[in-house]
Amino acid sequence: MEINNARRGVKAIFAAILLFWVTARAMAQSRQEPEQTQPVPAVAPEAPSPEEPDNSSRTPSNRNPAPGVDSAYSRDAFSTTMTGARVVLGPGDQLEISVFDTPELTQRVRVNSEGKITLALIGEISVRGMVPDKLEQLIARKLVDGNFMKDPQVSVFVLEYAGQMAYVTGEVPRPGAYALLRSHRLLDLISVAGGLSSRASNTVTIVRGNDAAHPLQVDLSNKDAIQANPEISPGDSITVSQAGIVYVLGDVNRPGGFMLDRRTTLSVVQAVALAEGTKSSAALSKAILVRTVQGKRQETPLNLKMIMRSQNPDLLLQPSDILYVPGSLMRGMGKTSIEVLESSAGLAAVYSTRP
Repeated sequence: MEINNARRGVKAIFAAILLFWVTARAMAQSRQEPEQTQPVPAVAPEAPSPEEPDNSSRTPSNRNPAPGVDSAYSRDAFSTTMTGARVVLGPGDQLEISVFDTPELTQRVRVNSEGKITLALIGEISVRGMVPDKLEQLIARKLVDGNFMKDPQVSVFVLEYAGQMAYVTGEVPRPGAYALLRSHRLLDLISVAGGLSSRASNTVTIVRGNDAAHPLQVDLSNKDAIQANPEISPGDSITVSQAGIVYVLGDVNRPGGFMLDRRTTLSVVQAVALAEGTKSSAALSKAILVRTVQGKRQETPLNLKMIMRSQNPDLLLQPSDILYVPGSLMRGMGKTSIEVLESSAGLAAVYSTRP
């Protein structure tokens, strides 16, 4: 009797194990079977409407990020990706230096005129020309070498960049000092200063802060992008010069000084036209062109009558040229001297440059 009960117990256990195995296998197979979904007919993608242009082909340079988002596409009005120079520390900069888990070493210091700072435990350190992360490494090394800490985690935060300034003066709408918190070129600074004024020429003078004795002359009309758009460093001074003036004097209807447009040239005939033509009493064949050649003033006779008839070449004028058209009544009064013409040109310049 006991043997039969034992056999029935074994059979029950075996049946339970078999049922569990079958159930588990069925559940595993159901998980492996993919879900049956209704097929979706293929539909061609909708073309972008004229009101909503397709943005999928936009490049990072023309995307418009949300205000305040610092992403690969965000650029402020005074940033550039043309160069990769890094901002360095200089006199006047204010720094906040802290060491992780050591608040008593937190300090705010300002770089003195010699480019140095003084820190607790370490003393005086020269930081001129150093980038912040290099200063972090230097401070950490000095704390370790002085047996003050074993593995300091130093952080340097620049609270104020006082020495990272470039100066723009001359023929720009907004001359002044501009911060260089990242790398910039000449056209960046001119653009921030409002661009070139109507009186500006193509000549720009850059006085380097570290080499004031050798100013750099830049011609903005130069097709070489590197030479016409050099790198600007902190301390540099940029001066946009005024466009040149030519003077038309004598027996003309509107004598005076006329500014050369930096984008165009001015010929003798065009200058006479700006002076509203010559008077009926003008001696056209006795005109004079006064020009500076190698620092000296020289006179060149011009026959305006032949030039206006296209029988003589129409010369291009240069800055500070003086075109003098004498009157026929002055033929017997002697030749007008260069000094008289220059004084007349100076008087004309006063009126031509008035706002």
